[in-house]
Amino acid sequence: MRIPIVAIALAVHAMTVCAQDPPASAAKPAEKPQASLHRSWKPTGKWKLQAQPRPAAAKGEPAPATKTAAAPASTASSDGPSSSVESNTPKTVVVSPATPTVPAAQAVIPVGHGDCDCDYWIVSSRGCDGATVPADACSCLSFFHRTSEQNLVREPGQAFLASVRPDRPVCFVVHGSYNRWRDVVAESRKIHHWLRCANRGNPLQVVFFTWPSDGNMPILLPVEIAILGRRSGAHGVYLAKLATQLPPTQQVCIVGHSHGARAAVAALHLLGGGALEEGLVLPVGCTCPPRLRAVLIAAAIDYDWLNPGQRYGQALVVPERVLLMRNSRDSWLTMYPARKWSGERALGKDGLGQDDRLALGPLGAKVVELNSAEFTTWHHSFSDFHQRPELATAMLPYVYFQEDPHPAGAAPAITPVPTPVSVTPPASPHAAPEEKRTATE
Repeated sequence: MRIPIVAIALAVHAMTVCAQDPPASAAKPAEKPQASLHRSWKPTGKWKLQAQPRPAAAKGEPAPATKTAAAPASTASSDGPSSSVESNTPKTVVVSPATPTVPAAQAVIPVGHGDCDCDYWIVSSRGCDGATVPADACSCLSFFHRTSEQNLVREPGQAFLASVRPDRPVCFVVHGSYNRWRDVVAESRKIHHWLRCANRGNPLQVVFFTWPSDGNMPILLPVEIAILGRRSGAHGVYLAKLATQLPPTQQVCIVGHSHGARAAVAALHLLGGGALEEGLVLPVGCTCPPRLRAVLIAAAIDYDWLNPGQRYGQALVVPERVLLMRNSRDSWLTMYPARKWSGERALGKDGLGQDDRLALGPLGAKVVELNSAEFTTWHHSFSDFHQRPELATAMLPYVYFQEDPHPAGAAPAITPVPTPVSVTPPASPHAAPEEKRTATE
């Protein structure tokens, strides 16, 4: 009986030991966490594949086994390509209107120097008050001279006036609303190229006049458009005052687009002896340029504001000729009357009616209309106009003061055709009669 009892005791002891100690086959799962922790410090094949596309990892030395090369590779790759791109891209060094200093290393090139296609000026009234005008308009205006593709140099007003040559026409270009400073800097190069390439070989001094046209109320668009329109007209006084400070025999052309056309018309109205709605007038003794012409592109003004007794009734007194480049399909000017409850239609869309020309009398003969809908379709932006060389060709007699609308050997693709009314505008031997327009065109 003792032997079975001893055997049972030994069996119970063995079962207790087996319950406390794990079997040998279960030792491997317990070692996995330690093994995986040890491998996490070593780069695996997967990490090496991810690091291969990085430029720094491909060219530099391999990373140590205890680190990943992700952070150094990203830093090296971001620094290298960015510096390479910046060195190959042409920069425009612009001195903002608020900066009073001029870099000493930037040289000024006289106007008309050689055949440089980047020689023009930008005059800014963005720092001026549209309610009051100082006796010296140059005291609040800012002047910038484009001397090359990269350099836009700030200069004093006297430097601009000294650069103007009386033997070459001056063309002021005024933009419309919703143009910020960076837009003016970028678009001025394209517009200058557009005007200069239309008549290669003939000198022209181009001056871009910029006014505070930034918009900040897209929700109240009709209200904002009305505010910007009044602001553009008020800043026309600075353009008029600047034109009076040019040489007494200077030929001057003013080109205005959209609300820029309103600033141009306001300047012409002041030069003709009129006063703005704010009561602004030119100081006594200002001399109007003896030869003055204008081009109004998609003019955002009422169709009857040029009539005598209206808001800009003196605008057609001083200019020799005015080209009204309208667009009968302009989508923006279609909504022009919506800025007021009962607004009038836009001059830049419908042009002058027969009643308007009768009211203008002999002054109406100065206005020649050109419908650009064939080239600009329903668009309104300035870029849709200055991308068409045909429209620049039609502007040659006004910008370059050419007496013959068709220079020898350069017949324009389109011809500005006067509207047939009782007051007959100057006829051209190549002009064909334009179809009579209705008020609903």
